[in-house]
Amino acid sequence: MANESESSRGSGERGNLTEELEKALENQEFFLVYLPEIDLRSNAFVGVEALIRWRHPRRGVLGPDDFVPELESSGLILAVGRWALFTACAQGAEWHDKGYRFTVSVNISALQFAWSGFIGEVDEALSSSRFPSGLLVLEFAQGTLAGESADHLDDLMALGVRLAVDDFEPGQSLLSDLENLPIAVVKLDRHFVSALSKRPQGAELVHALVELAKKSKVQIVASGIEDADQRQRLQLEDVGVGQGFLFSKPHEAAEIDRYLEDFSIFSGKPL
Repeated sequence: MANESESSRGSGERGNLTEELEKALENQEFFLVYLPEIDLRSNAFVGVEALIRWRHPRRGVLGPDDFVPELESSGLILAVGRWALFTACAQGAEWHDKGYRFTVSVNISALQFAWSGFIGEVDEALSSSRFPSGLLVLEFAQGTLAGESADHLDDLMALGVRLAVDDFEPGQSLLSDLENLPIAVVKLDRHFVSALSKRPQGAELVHALVELAKKSKVQIVASGIEDADQRQRLQLEDVGVGQGFLFSKPHEAAEIDRYLEDFSIFSGKPL
């Protein structure tokens, strides 16, 4: 009876969370923050990654780990993902209109990617915002880019957007797989970056990835850089771009605007 009670309680809690998430979308409680991406060689501001947050009416600001799994299991990720995509493109267009020229990355779930209307949704987000397609980066988990839904990749490429593999860890799969996919960006997993100095084979794996990336014209972005030692090790392996608390935590758009003033000469904004 105890197990049955716990199971019922768990099911009820999930149902309540789903209802809360539906109301959150309706009440505009979701918002985006943007994590800067920095050129490790020149310190240039080269892009941002859009990250979702929930301004919960009782619990305060919640990170994605607290609610994205429920969005995915309930199917609400389609509606919330659409909102995030359109919001990020609109914000990117606003920065573009101010004269900035940098990429905006948006995370895409496996459910979104597999949905038959996804390509049209991306096209609509770009056309309605007038954000240049070449500055939009769509990030996918490594496992998403397989199977029948991988056919979408060519359709996305035809729109002119850039495609990224998120949270990639060398050794997780054959690096040569990247040569068979139209990928423009590979993001090194933050856990791999943090352990780079502790894994004897770490530098060799990064070196192999960078060499393949050069041959395939793929950009490497290191996630979760927290200190100068990590940055130096990545630079030694010729990793060009990084993000992490060493440079900045994620900020809402207004704070990014202030942050950008320090990078005007690098970002492409006319002086």
